[in-house]
Amino acid sequence: MEEFSHFSHRHPLKISDTVDEEDQVVCSGCEHDLSGGSAYTCTKMNCNFILHDSCFDLPKQIKHKSHPKHTLSLRFFPPYDEGEFTCDACGNSGHAFTFHCEKCKFDLHVECASLPEIEEREDHQHPLTLCYDSSNLFLGKEEEVDHVMCCYVCNRGVGKSCWFYCCLACKCGAHLDCVSNQEIQVSEI
Repeated sequence: MEEFSHFSHRHPLKISDTVDEEDQVVCSGCEHDLSGGSAYTCTKMNCNFILHDSCFDLPKQIKHKSHPKHTLSLRFFPPYDEGEFTCDACGNSGHAFTFHCEKCKFDLHVECASLPEIEEREDHQHPLTLCYDSSNLFLGKEEEVDHVMCCYVCNRGVGKSCWFYCCLACKCGAHLDCVSNQEIQVSEI
């Protein structure tokens, strides 16, 4: 049995070829379900550490368009006393891996860091572009800054501080969750 080491875990890991869907196992890196396929599991008997293949292969640092001034470092636990972070992309909390900027206290879930710039949807005629900031994106100078954009998929408001997908032609937007459900794959710098 070949063993592997990962900077986020003190015990050796092994490749487990099959993770059964009914086991409801959660990845220790991204906190998403592992269903089918292979994963890296801890070799120690009572340790439940497990990583998707893609989480095992994440780069230790990335440059991201949403935070161009600084490099983001992969942290295997939140760097805050509370033991959690709030993702600056989706606004949800996390308790495991984060791409983090120490200078700005900026954090991204690993899956948010890998969102595609352009998404195509069958229910919309134009491509949707990933937007990092909603302030005055579609507004003319005469319009109010307090304009609230509604998601064209679910009809709920899109928060000003969260990322979203937008159609520049139709001047509409959609929540990240309403648009995309994708595999994690982050490219190195």
